[in-house]
Amino acid sequence: MLYRRAVWPWLGFKTLDLNDMIIAQVKERDVTFPNVKKGVLVAMVTPGSPADRAGFHPGDVVIEFDGKPIIEIMSDRIGKAIKVVVKRANDETASLTVIPEEANPDM
Repeated sequence: MLYRRAVWPWLGFKTLDLNDMIIAQVKERDVTFPNVKKGVLVAMVTPGSPADRAGFHPGDVVIEFDGKPIIEIMSDRIGKAIKVVVKRANDETASLTVIPEEANPDM
């Protein structure tokens, strides 16, 4: 019998899905928080990770992945460049390119 191992992409950041309540709470604490209705908040970036090398910062809000709104699911893209649009403090927008690596199942 052949066994295949599952391979998952790893970008190297921890995220939080944003909803109206979370956005309102964050805006109360941080007036520079970007004006977004949907997105994924980058809570932490692992040093040396694909996300770190691409230029992600904690506090970024991912609003687009590879030209598609973040609400659409990302397919398995290990080793393939993905263009990402993030919103930063004071509504600054940044375009980044990240290349997912194979996830370490021990992480």
